Amino acid sequence: MNPQDVFCPNIECPARGQSGKGNIQIHSRQEQRYRCEVCEQTFTATKGTIFYRLRTSAEMVMLVIALLAYGCPLQAIVKAFGLDERTVRDWWQRAGQHCQKVHEH
Repeated sequence: MNPQDVFCPNIECPARGQSGKGNIQIHSRQEQRYRCEVCEQTFTATKGTIFYRLRTSAEMVMLVIALLAYGCPLQAIVKAFGLDERTVRDWWQRAGQHCQKVHEH
């Protein structure tokens, strides 16, 4: 966790979007939460990403998304990694929605 690489996501914060200024501190290493010293809001580094509130590692999620993107059958991924089909579908949907938002921005 490096607070120098993170910025405050609070829209109303005067320091929003500023990284490396020392305004972000580590709030909880275990929960991977940061705290903005300007607006005093806490947040996680995954806020606004497909990984927000997921308990699976980002590496695993990205691997599954990449396999799906290359045409690997859903059932093969479920069987190979011991995942629930609904979980994989949720990750796939999250990735699609995130890409759509980026495309529209």
